[in-house]
Amino acid sequence: MPLFIDRWPFHCWTDSTRTPPLSHWTIVLPVVLTEPMLLNPPSATTATDWVLDTGIRGEAFAWRHHLIQAGLDPDQGRLPLPLIVRTVAGRLTVPVRDADLWLVSNVPALRATPYRMVLHRGLPFHDVPTRPDPEFQRPLIGVRALRAAGLKVEIDFANDTISVWTPDVYVS
Repeated sequence: MPLFIDRWPFHCWTDSTRTPPLSHWTIVLPVVLTEPMLLNPPSATTATDWVLDTGIRGEAFAWRHHLIQAGLDPDQGRLPLPLIVRTVAGRLTVPVRDADLWLVSNVPALRATPYRMVLHRGLPFHDVPTRPDPEFQRPLIGVRALRAAGLKVEIDFANDTISVWTPDVYVS
């Protein structure tokens, strides 16, 4: 398996709404959100940080703003059935948008060829007009998407980094 992301640093941020302020560590991956089944890989320059969330049951989750930010119309490409997700506040019924995720490499030779992760069940998203808090409501990528993509992931807590390997046969 070729190394695709080499020791990408964790993201550290401070919650200033607490007294005293509280620091948090988040494992993020550089991802580009696109229309499904693009013929050519997207530009790596549009990558945003998606939080690796081992607790979500689906493949991924986002907010309406994240789709708009990626240039996708949240009202187009919706799958026929909404999804019920459980949150700390209770159950939430959300629409699901057909989309793909592309993992972006920090290995110089691979930077221009992101790795496609097909969201077989689509991208559920919280359909609210407000812009989410950039730290508390980041887009999420779940274990299901990483497993379906056949990735190997190493989380190094001693050095606060994540490394990712892709399958031997790279097909974009």
